[in-house]
Amino acid sequence: MDVRAVAKRVREFIDLRMDELVAPGVQVALTDRERTLAVICHGFANADARLPVEPHHRFQIGSIGKGFTAMALLLEREAGRLDLDAPVNEYLPWLEIASPYPPITVHHLLSHTSGLVQGMDFTTEATHEVWSLRELEPGFAPGERFWYSNVGYKALGLVLERLTGRPWYETVYERVMTQVGMQDSSPVITHDVRPSLAVGYGATFDDRPWQPAHGVAPSPWIESGTADGTICATADELAGYVRLLLNEGRDVVDPASFSLMSSPMAVDEDTGERYGYGLRWIDDRLLGHSGSTVGYAAHASCDPATGFGVAICTNGFGPRIALTTFALDALAAAAGGGSLPEIPPLRDPWNVTGPERYAGVFSGPAGSLEVAPSGDRLTADIGGRSARLIPFDPGDPGGFLIDDRDLDRFVLRFEMGEDGRAAVADLGPDRYEAGSRSGPPSRAGDERRAFVGHYRSHDPWASHVRVFLRDGEPWLQDPAHDELRYHERPLRALPDGSFRVGESWSPDRIRFDTVIDGRATRAVYDCSPMYRTLTP
Repeated sequence: MDVRAVAKRVREFIDLRMDELVAPGVQVALTDRERTLAVICHGFANADARLPVEPHHRFQIGSIGKGFTAMALLLEREAGRLDLDAPVNEYLPWLEIASPYPPITVHHLLSHTSGLVQGMDFTTEATHEVWSLRELEPGFAPGERFWYSNVGYKALGLVLERLTGRPWYETVYERVMTQVGMQDSSPVITHDVRPSLAVGYGATFDDRPWQPAHGVAPSPWIESGTADGTICATADELAGYVRLLLNEGRDVVDPASFSLMSSPMAVDEDTGERYGYGLRWIDDRLLGHSGSTVGYAAHASCDPATGFGVAICTNGFGPRIALTTFALDALAAAAGGGSLPEIPPLRDPWNVTGPERYAGVFSGPAGSLEVAPSGDRLTADIGGRSARLIPFDPGDPGGFLIDDRDLDRFVLRFEMGEDGRAAVADLGPDRYEAGSRSGPPSRAGDERRAFVGHYRSHDPWASHVRVFLRDGEPWLQDPAHDELRYHERPLRALPDGSFRVGESWSPDRIRFDTVIDGRATRAVYDCSPMYRTLTP
């Protein structure tokens, strides 16, 4: 196989489509089952200093570390010290969860089927955040469905510590990382490791959906050491872990343990990805995991059928799956003696599929909204201001970013009618309907109006939320779980005075308190306190 040709083609892919990674720099390591075949570096480890990314620069790999935690726990199971079906509080007696359901087991935590919240990372350690679960009721019975939970893996790290009598990261380092050639990597994020890392970058504005015109800025720096993902590594070091997956855990865990890790046990209904223990399958082909932290994003994946794998590290926050699949396709083609794949053309971010579906005049209590197509693009006139619309997510049509600094805090979302044309448009609190002006806005009770506002935290993982009324009902704009997507979810009042965020099965809760002069001054979202701020 001509590895140089493959590396050259992957570099050409990066050259053309670097903007999609939303990162100043990237490292890519290509591997087979035996060794790293090539390391490709592109862009800057420090954009301000114009310092190029080099093979020695490390990156935070985020949730990829969950697989390391799972392996360390499975080694405890192999030694007879861990029962996957035992309630978690048998290992953590102080853990209390206010739940009407059967106990949450170690298996439920490993497979993201516990019903616990994702977690807000409002502490840089695990114990207090896990202890705080006593304030939150699970959203559903354990094993009933999939819901990704970082705090669940933080609890697993504490279980590992209880079993071994040592910090979780020492066990993971000795039993997993050193076995795959990651002895120079760090299992935790500390100031001591910071000089070896590329500088992390995030969205310039953390209070609105990101779009290319916003650019990126250096991210806040935080120390962290929790078992849901704080490993720092180069792409070459991470490739050692990818080889471990290709070799089915050989020399680290026994075949039965790896089978447990890699067997699909739950399905993410949003993505269709199937999860095991710290690993997931994408399109029934790729086995691995992605990871993201404040300022960094990574991907470690392999194709067991071809015997090749890829490790990607970036100091940004864009998607990595297109680069992953292209690199694996190139490796497979070269190994089979075929032609290397052509590089897909760069997608025009402004192009809209079926723009005529959205055209028309929409009216509501806030005024009018007029959407007009021009070729395969859209322009909107909102209250006399004209702005271009950018598709928010190609995989989720109907959402658009607004290219106007005064209007870009919310995603413009269309609901389609039976005729396939847009019937309703929502822009934060404002609802517009096609064809005719709506009546006066619905009025909520004084208590709910007191909750409306913008709340902030010093936690860079969950920096803020907005609460607004739409048709008299409270909604939450929540960027905490995904920097690119910006979820908007309805709030449903609960008997204890708090609100459920989202679906009927959602474990997320928010409550408001300290009402002064008719306005709540604090919101507590999944135990993370946020305070009313001055900006809208």
